[in-house]
Amino acid sequence: MTGRRIVQADAAFELALGLVLLAGGAAGWLDAGDFPAPVGRPMIVAVGCALLIVGVAIRRLAHGPVPARLLRTLATANLATAAAALAWRLVAAGFSTAGSAFTLATAIALVVLAAAQLRESRVAADR
Repeated sequence: MTGRRIVQADAAFELALGLVLLAGGAAGWLDAGDFPAPVGRPMIVAVGCALLIVGVAIRRLAHGPVPARLLRTLATANLATAAAALAWRLVAAGFSTAGSAFTLATAIALVVLAAAQLRESRVAADR
């Protein structure tokens, strides 16, 4: 997989996650009962909107050259976010089964993306 495709996959993930949070918060199938306080529907919708912006920004990065440094930066951000999500899940009480599964699945997906980004950054650096 090329660096460009990995960045596109990262953008697609952020956009999909944003849409799920936005729709879930707006429709009420993700709410304060799924995550620890102070997370409620307004915060879920706000984070969903923020992820849509992040997804669009990352997608734009895929239009140009994708240097190793960009891949490492994205990998670092994804690993930091995954670590924060896992720490939140481990130390905070108040997750529903769905909220817990959503948080853990997000963290796993971010680690997988980061691994691909780091692997490709090594390949790109050798070019």
